[in-house]
Amino acid sequence: MAAPLIPKEALAYIKNKKLSPAFSYKDVWNEEHATMFTVAKAMQIDVLSDIKSAAEAAVENGETLESFRKNLKPVLQEKGWWGKKEMADPLTGKTVNARLGSDRRLKTIYDTNTRSAYQEGRWERSQASTSHPYLMYRVGNSRHHRQDHLAWDGLVLPKDDPWWNSHYPPNGWGCKCRVMAVSEERKQRLEKSGVAVPPSADGEQGYTVPVRTQAPPVRYKTFYNERKGVLERIPEGISPGFNWNQGRMGRDVPLLQQAISKTRNEAPEQFDSVVKSLMANTVRKADYDTFIQKALTRQTGQRSMAPVGIFDNKIIKSLKGEGINLEEQSIIILESKLVNAGKFSGRHTAQQNAPAESDWHNLMDYLIDAAVFLDRHGLIYLRKLSESRYMKIVVDLDIKPNAHRGAAVKLPKVDTMYLLDISSEHDRGITEYNRIMKLKKIR
Repeated sequence: MAAPLIPKEALAYIKNKKLSPAFSYKDVWNEEHATMFTVAKAMQIDVLSDIKSAAEAAVENGETLESFRKNLKPVLQEKGWWGKKEMADPLTGKTVNARLGSDRRLKTIYDTNTRSAYQEGRWERSQASTSHPYLMYRVGNSRHHRQDHLAWDGLVLPKDDPWWNSHYPPNGWGCKCRVMAVSEERKQRLEKSGVAVPPSADGEQGYTVPVRTQAPPVRYKTFYNERKGVLERIPEGISPGFNWNQGRMGRDVPLLQQAISKTRNEAPEQFDSVVKSLMANTVRKADYDTFIQKALTRQTGQRSMAPVGIFDNKIIKSLKGEGINLEEQSIIILESKLVNAGKFSGRHTAQQNAPAESDWHNLMDYLIDAAVFLDRHGLIYLRKLSESRYMKIVVDLDIKPNAHRGAAVKLPKVDTMYLLDISSEHDRGITEYNRIMKLKKIR
């Protein structure tokens, strides 16, 4: 069967992913897949690079599964990444008889990458459209459907409905579900007539799928990823590791990284001014304000993220002098779980140094204008608000692989943000301010 036509918008999503060798599929988790390309047990960079190149070609050229297998299989066999082989798990130290390449695994790699790219492209186009404000969930052409996915077939919701944050397909290994953009007029027609499904070629009779316009109640199950040390609640019907929106992450992070890389390579002398323009863009600011509002009211998943800053040339150069190269991970992200974390709603509020709602909305501007200091655990951004008040923002730079947390590479992220009142003598006032002043200032 021919591969689906891949929108041009989706190609950057695949091409801009960085290689992330991993022993287990649990080592690179949820939204990390938006920027990382990984295949379990592909621990050699050259092998993983070959697989990624083949996946990119399949997406870009619309290759069939048969063509993908024909081109990639001999390359992997020549490098010894085929069949079973004893390998040491870098996390546990145990030796296991690991499954490497096989025809079945190549099918999984092909399906996962082409479908993810296709759905990312659909999301991209739906967000750009003003004439189609809704998305409709449709099951694919599988012979055997998951019952939960069948229950969602024909569900029509606004494209910004929080339900899509965790239910945007694909929603599991081998999931062929998809979404379709829907106009207001078509939504009204479908509510009356339903979605007609024609008879199939194998003799199955046609039928009509009723259309619903209210998000169903979400039932949760608990899943523990022992390799990441993460316990999370996952909606029923969603396979662990698929509890995130492929399209939204592709829109917000990898495409921004593409713009940054292009500017750095083609117009390095204009890099800093372009960076400020990118973050001050009115559309991006509007998207960010919506993200903050939903995070504050807990209408988005705890692991949802938004780009809030970019390291300028001065910061990148200073960090490189410290042996930290962030040219390829120069975007700073904010996770929604930090915005509504208990330490801000409870501890910092009691200490009267919690950021106000307006501070969360102003975070992008704070990061652009703040003085920056190098601390042991990352960067401290210090933004002066008045003669006696500063906003302290800590950016975590822990982007290196961690043997105790799997092989995932992370983006720099905002770790905390709170007010410093230097008119008071305590560790959240002048004491902390004086400590920061002794650190190395890099901007």
